[in-house]
Amino acid sequence: MIRYHVKRSKKSRRTFRYFGAFLFLFGAFLLFLFFSGMAAKHVIGAILGTLIALYGAYLFIHTFEEDKYDIDYEFGDTEMVVKHRKGETVYTYDQIDSVDLVVPENEMIYSLILIRAGKKKYLIPFSYKKDACDQIYAHLMARVTEKKLKEEIESNS
Repeated sequence: MIRYHVKRSKKSRRTFRYFGAFLFLFGAFLLFLFFSGMAAKHVIGAILGTLIALYGAYLFIHTFEEDKYDIDYEFGDTEMVVKHRKGETVYTYDQIDSVDLVVPENEMIYSLILIRAGKKKYLIPFSYKKDACDQIYAHLMARVTEKKLKEEIESNS
């Protein structure tokens, strides 16, 4: 079993929350100016205020998602367990749709693994941990491709 912990920064989560709340309030203030008659002829300002308020609400709401907090991944022989703030989610390797490795120009600095399971996406960052990334990717590909090959052979028979 391979275990990997992804630590998320509390400060960046709080910063996005405050910035989202600020943008929402600023956009609401622009809309107030438009609807109170102080800037009645500036329809573009009202549209801009609406867009700013909606983007602020988007930033604020998405800081509460489970991938914005610390996540523990456990890769076993038959399943992958994702332990997050709201509990844990267990995926068998049949449920995983794809596993992608994102390798930048200088792969020794960082690498990413993107796992898609249904509608959920898990992006696992590896900063200065190329060996751990390669080990986890090889483990995942061995299990996921084995299941996909069995399905393909059965469908061709």
